Amino acid sequence: MQTVAIVDYKSGNLLSIKRALEKFDAKVKITSNYNEILNSDKIVLPGVGAFGNAINKLKSIKFTELILEPKFKKIPLLGICLGMQLLFENSKEFGLHNGLGLMKGEVKLLPNYDKNFFKVPNIGWHKLSFNQKSQDRLNLFENLDQKSKFYFVHSYCVYPKDPSIIKANYYFDKNSIPAIASSGNIVGFQFHPEKSGVNGLKLIQRFLKI
Repeated sequence: MQTVAIVDYKSGNLLSIKRALEKFDAKVKITSNYNEILNSDKIVLPGVGAFGNAINKLKSIKFTELILEPKFKKIPLLGICLGMQLLFENSKEFGLHNGLGLMKGEVKLLPNYDKNFFKVPNIGWHKLSFNQKSQDRLNLFENLDQKSKFYFVHSYCVYPKDPSIIKANYYFDKNSIPAIASSGNIVGFQFHPEKSGVNGLKLIQRFLKI
């Protein structure tokens, strides 16, 4: 049975993610312990709230030091919602804040939209458009119901420097917004897979199979 560390930095609904992972016979621990995270088979970085506050909390548990460990670079890592945004180089949410820099790019406010029909934060269900030309290392698209929707709650989104790391997007008004990004062993979901029904659970299961 593989071990999964959910990084506990007091940000996010950790129990719902834990229950989702445990559906696939994973041994899951919610932890802020440096060695427990480093010695796990998989790492999940959740997150809700403001980017700057979250990165400061990660620094307080020495997670920003942990990512420099050679062993860390071999462990598959999943960032969820704000956790996905934290994987990037910086964010312009309430000032400029440095991120973890595990993916190249920045985090900015959702782009221009018709305020008569769309609201920020964007809260709701959206259908994903998968990038079929991108190498699907995780088999994310296989046997997924292409009509299914996934649950989003966010005001900011990622702008990767390398568009090829975007594996799926969704449309907010007429804007294409990255929903899934992956590079090597690192994966980010802007939506909440643990709250997105059967297809959300399938994506969690495929992350566990890396």
